[in-house]
Amino acid sequence: MENLFSDLEGLRIAIEIEARGQAFYSQAYEQAVHQEHKDLFLFLMNEELQHLEAFTQIFTAVSERKEAHSAEYLFNPDTYRYLTVLAESHIFPPESQAQHTVAELKSVKAILNTAMQAEKDSILLYDELSRNAKFEDARKIFARLKIEEQGHVVKLREMIDAWV
Repeated sequence: MENLFSDLEGLRIAIEIEARGQAFYSQAYEQAVHQEHKDLFLFLMNEELQHLEAFTQIFTAVSERKEAHSAEYLFNPDTYRYLTVLAESHIFPPESQAQHTVAELKSVKAILNTAMQAEKDSILLYDELSRNAKFEDARKIFARLKIEEQGHVVKLREMIDAWV
C-alpha cells in the first residue's frame, strides 16, 4: 500500500524539516561574521529547536491514538499528491549536507535568501497540513507554526533589505 499522508506523516515530516532547519541555521551561525547576523541565526536555530520539541510531543500523543493509524484518517488523494511534492523537497537541506550547503552559498545574503525560500515553503506545507489535519491538536500546532514561520520570513526580509 502507498505511504499516504495522515497527521502522523505530516508531523514526522515536520520534525525532519525542523531538524534540518536547526542544522542549517547552526551552520549559518558558524559562518556569519557580523554579530547581528549571528544573533538572527541563533534566534532562528533556537526557534527550530522549540518547534522540533513541540512536534515530537504532539507526534507521540497522536501516534498513541488507535484511530491515528486508521485509513479513514488519511488525507484525500489530491491533498496527498500536493503534500508529497512539498515534503519531497524537505524545505531545508538534509542535516548531513547543511555545512556543505551553507559553505557553498558564499555570502550572508545568499544564506538569507535560501533561508527565506525555505521558510516560505514551510509556510505552504504547514498551511496545508493545518487545513487537512484530522486531530485538533495537530491542526493547532501546524497553524501556530505557520504563523511563527511567517514571522521568520519578516525577520529574514528585514535582514536582506538591511544588507543591500
